[in-house]
Amino acid sequence: MFHYVVHFLLLCLLSQHRYNVAAKPFHFSVGKRRPTINLDDPLSSEEVLLIQKSLVHGIPFNDLPEGLFEELVNSCKRVLYAKNSVIFKQGDTETDFLIVIQHGRCKILVHGQPLPDPYGTARPGSMIGELALLYNKQRSATVVAATQVSAFRLDRESFAKFMAYVTPEDEQLLKDELQEVDHVIDKVSGVKKRYVDGHIVRQFVPMRAWLWSRWKGTIPQVVWKTVLVNVLVSLGVSKVIHNYSHPNWAIGMLPDSQNHIISRLIGLRVVWTYLMTITTFILTFFLSQAYSLWRDFYSLTRQIQGRMNDLGLLIAAAATRDKNGMYTAEAKQLIDDTSSYMRLFHILMWATFSKRLKILLSDTGLRRMISRGLLSLKEYETLKLLPAQVGYPNACTIWILTRCLQAMKDGSLENDPVLREQIYIKILELRSTCAGIPHLLAAVIPLAYAHIVQILVDIFIFLSPFALYSEVGVWSTPAVALLTIFYSGLLDLSKLLLDPLDNDDFYNDSVNMDIPVLIRESNSGSTRWSQGAQCLPF
Repeated sequence: MFHYVVHFLLLCLLSQHRYNVAAKPFHFSVGKRRPTINLDDPLSSEEVLLIQKSLVHGIPFNDLPEGLFEELVNSCKRVLYAKNSVIFKQGDTETDFLIVIQHGRCKILVHGQPLPDPYGTARPGSMIGELALLYNKQRSATVVAATQVSAFRLDRESFAKFMAYVTPEDEQLLKDELQEVDHVIDKVSGVKKRYVDGHIVRQFVPMRAWLWSRWKGTIPQVVWKTVLVNVLVSLGVSKVIHNYSHPNWAIGMLPDSQNHIISRLIGLRVVWTYLMTITTFILTFFLSQAYSLWRDFYSLTRQIQGRMNDLGLLIAAAATRDKNGMYTAEAKQLIDDTSSYMRLFHILMWATFSKRLKILLSDTGLRRMISRGLLSLKEYETLKLLPAQVGYPNACTIWILTRCLQAMKDGSLENDPVLREQIYIKILELRSTCAGIPHLLAAVIPLAYAHIVQILVDIFIFLSPFALYSEVGVWSTPAVALLTIFYSGLLDLSKLLLDPLDNDDFYNDSVNMDIPVLIRESNSGSTRWSQGAQCLPF
């Protein structure tokens, strides 16, 4: 052991001399980037394969000429980073290389705050720093070596050779696609949030003044354009009727019921009154049905989280321990594997159901997930071997169950029949609950139901300026505005509730759920139980 320490110190001194940088102690807080050791050992075949896979999966270029990968691999330089050294610093524009991690782990920080696992940890096979070279922009995050890290470095000049074989059109297409994928991953990881407070739905304060002062995420924000159109129509109706009435009356006064125009509108007002009763009843019932479906959907999302937490608890409690009460190496591997599969299952499941996350299912999305630490190379290669009809989430469910059964055979998980039965039950409940989501969304409301409600509300709002003018005159304009806000607003609210995943793009700034919050919560839960069971008081 001693000679390894001496060897490492000699390498550090050599690195210090090479880069002419004084070695100083480094703390985890972000400081100056320290150049580290450049090892010139020849690359093994396994290392060459790792670099090739990382380059292809990290930035998916197509139609590259034969032999280019060999040139790129030969351009990679072996580097070693000491624990807590800064590899990239957020906002830096001077570092002109990317790295592929061979051994060790790196922590990723944004604005000085570490991202939660698994997004905040780069593991072997991950490629870091390529986007700054691709977009020619400053570093978007700080990367710190959490352990001693050995990696392969590719400089900007070699990267430019790589890019020279890509047409400008393909390069722009690639940039756009990667930008979209990274935007989704940033949402999932919590770098970007729909709601500032990070809740799954926009929260409120039960105070009158606070509620009256809100605009973003409210129904008036959704319907103001419709209100404006109807107000203009009402003003036009008032102007025309007032101009063609002889004798007319002062603006603001109630119209004369004996006027030849007003007398003809009284009958319309009676019909409108009957229509208001029908519309009010049907619309409120429609809203009630929509909210019930929204609550059912929300309940399903929490049930899925619950089944995953149940599995995590069972595995963490039943994983084998040594005589000191600590997890054995095999048990730790079991926990890591099942936690990874559960995280991957949850991401791919929501990517299957949600239009906003669906790009993660594309080949570019999956490859980018490798670079961002959400997917391993082995998991990616296994998924690509599966027939399309299997479905990525279903495959992950099978992985979890099979891994547990394998662990019972090799002794890393207690081979208890009750435990086995409970794992079977939880897996089957997880599968059936997930299957309930597309079933629920496939038949939210029949077309005929939504169609008749839309027609009722539109006709009611359209007749309002004419019907109300005969009774309140010019005051029909503010009355129409209020009726539009409430009736059209309630209908729009119903539509939003009927689309909890925002798949219909009904409104850009939705008041609905922030699905990535569910993913982040489940990711946290995937490690919660094993961490809590690491040390026992007995």
